[in-house]
Amino acid sequence: MPRIAVSRFGRLPGSRVATATGRGQWLGPAVLAAIMGSACATEPATGTLEGASTVDDHVAAGCSTAVVLGLSQQIADEVGCMLGGELVPFTEGNGVVFSGSAVLPYLAPDARTDLLAAAQGGTLEVTSAYRTVVQQYLLYRWYQDGRCGITAAATPGNSNHESGRAIDVGNYGAWVSAMASHGWAHDVPGDYVHFDQLASADLRGSDVLAFQRLWNRNHPEDLIDEDGAYGPATGARIASAPAEGFAIGASCASSRAVTSHLVSGPSTLAPGAHATVVLELTNTGTIAWPATTRLVTSAPMDRASALYDAAHWTSASEITTLGAAVAPGGSIDIEIAVIGPAVDAATRFDEQFALADGDARFGMIGVSIDVVPTGAGPGDGGTVDDGIVGGCATGGGSSGALLVVAAVLARRRRR
Repeated sequence: MPRIAVSRFGRLPGSRVATATGRGQWLGPAVLAAIMGSACATEPATGTLEGASTVDDHVAAGCSTAVVLGLSQQIADEVGCMLGGELVPFTEGNGVVFSGSAVLPYLAPDARTDLLAAAQGGTLEVTSAYRTVVQQYLLYRWYQDGRCGITAAATPGNSNHESGRAIDVGNYGAWVSAMASHGWAHDVPGDYVHFDQLASADLRGSDVLAFQRLWNRNHPEDLIDEDGAYGPATGARIASAPAEGFAIGASCASSRAVTSHLVSGPSTLAPGAHATVVLELTNTGTIAWPATTRLVTSAPMDRASALYDAAHWTSASEITTLGAAVAPGGSIDIEIAVIGPAVDAATRFDEQFALADGDARFGMIGVSIDVVPTGAGPGDGGTVDDGIVGGCATGGGSSGALLVVAAVLARRRRR
């Protein structure tokens, strides 16, 4: 794709918008001028930050999520407090430039490292990176109202840009090879600007929880569940939240936070095959985890898990307790034995868990596995699908409804 010079707050003279099928179509300058842009390319600075406003004040005017960057920044900061370094900022430089007014430059640490490594020696135009539930709320409302040229949008909480491992690149054509060599997939049908770094943890839901915490911190008279699940109660508070940000922002004081790292486990598994996944959980907060801390389902909390095995789990929504206290800075290893479900084509199975200490839920602990039938690989059953549809403004849920956990926590190890 040839490079076309545009102003920092402009849009390419010809640009793609998402369609209902997830495929894109190229629109000329006249059409783009009429619709004032879409969610899947550089977002024009058509909104304003003049005066105090709520998020809902911007539903009927403008087409840029830049109007809620103040609130979104607080959410990103709160996620940083919650997850202890699993969402990190990046800046322009070293080959990276920002195009548009609505770039929120945050990624998972490995995704940031791989982005900067890929961008060396050129100019990589980032048009979108991390997106919060508040930004996705606006995009989804614009889609519902038939505005801004958005013909497909994920519900808030479900966009792959909320995962912390996705970016859009304006001059993508020059970067497909370099990005691929550094772990960035470019395989969402029709969404040509979109790249995913699937090796990083999927942080979706943590932005919802961060907003819920911020709301409760500022509205003790109107508390909502802090469960990381987007629903009517959370949606109503987003609508009335200040676009420029709350009076009381993020807080890392006395925090509960966890990072999870894969110690060992297969990248692929055949249907019916057994394997063990070992996760290291590190206490990156300032509060010790008691031995009674539970590993539970998240987003929403207390839901019956698709991974439930009655013979080994405490309940359908709780796997087990840690069984040993973990001080701040300490770690514990957890082994999870799994069996691959029956599938006809290569399929990715994801599940999200959290830790629970009393009523407090914290952390985003992901377990993912690619189940590949014998002889099925890229080109046979297709590549493993992460459930993302349409990429930029869209996103899909987990396809892990059939994954069976055969045994959990066979061994615990302090270190």
